[in-house]
Amino acid sequence: MKTLKTLFKFGVHIGVVCGILFAISSVQQIVRGQGEHVHAKRAIVPKEGEAIALLREIAKKRDRKEVNLLLKHLNHESERVRAMAALVVGRLGIKELEEKLSEMSVKGQEHERDAAKVALARLKAEVSTNDPSKQVSIFLRELRLRPNHLKMAGWERKAHDLPTSFETMALREVADIVAEANKTGIEMSAWERKIPFEADYPSWLKVKLSKMGQKERISYLIQNILTLRPTWERECDAQALADEGKAAVPAIISALQKIHNEIKLNGFTKTRGAVRLLIDALECIGDEKALPILQAFVAQPGILWYHPQKPIDHFTQAAAKVAIQSIKSGKKRGMPSQSDYW
Repeated sequence: MKTLKTLFKFGVHIGVVCGILFAISSVQQIVRGQGEHVHAKRAIVPKEGEAIALLREIAKKRDRKEVNLLLKHLNHESERVRAMAALVVGRLGIKELEEKLSEMSVKGQEHERDAAKVALARLKAEVSTNDPSKQVSIFLRELRLRPNHLKMAGWERKAHDLPTSFETMALREVADIVAEANKTGIEMSAWERKIPFEADYPSWLKVKLSKMGQKERISYLIQNILTLRPTWERECDAQALADEGKAAVPAIISALQKIHNEIKLNGFTKTRGAVRLLIDALECIGDEKALPILQAFVAQPGILWYHPQKPIDHFTQAAAKVAIQSIKSGKKRGMPSQSDYW
């Protein structure tokens, strides 16, 4: 009888433990499902991607006439687009939209609130003075930041699918001020020594490129894409390359032609992800002169590693096809990292 009671108690304990484990497993599945849902919401959909590409163009051209278009994007359904639109408003110093930025900094969602605060500080710096060094001082003072605080920039890349952090947004604005000053020959070396641009690759890259001529920039970026590890940083290189516009097309075509010749000769290439990034850069630029080399990769895409059976690289083939369609349709888009480097 005692043995039966012991077995019964043992069975009850096992049942309780199993129930707890099942509950934990269920909660994990729910959380994982929610995480996947959030990830899906954050992924750039075509409408969002086109909006971000348009905002990049406005910022790149320093077009202060697009007030109504920027206001429209400040009310966009995507928080990512609203945040970027706010940063563009600040970068261009559009005083007419200051009230809207103030409203966003209080009532917006977390990411757009941060963007609006950074934008308001940049706006204050832009309208206060034309001296870039003083602009950096005003910008940091408005945000109550010191240069060493910006060492925190880029921390969100170590986590999964987090939006650009407050510190990273701030550092990129300082990088933009310094880069624009460098282009006009204004001395900014004192701030370059103080500010930890190396904490965020897009910030560091923007400042570095601002000291080069266009031909040197194009050569440097293509070399990075061809020789360095195919990481997120290479996407930023490719976006910077695309920002050079049609001037970069001959050099990109030449690099792709060499790779294509290598594939014809050996059946493969060791350049790995470089082909895809160069094709994406051509698609972003949208020059019809790129169509023949893109068609060559559709017809004979080759593979990106050695394989005795020499299978078709469908990823490269698909990228070339999409690029051709995009160029022919006249639709511009940015790289997946387009909201990082701009």
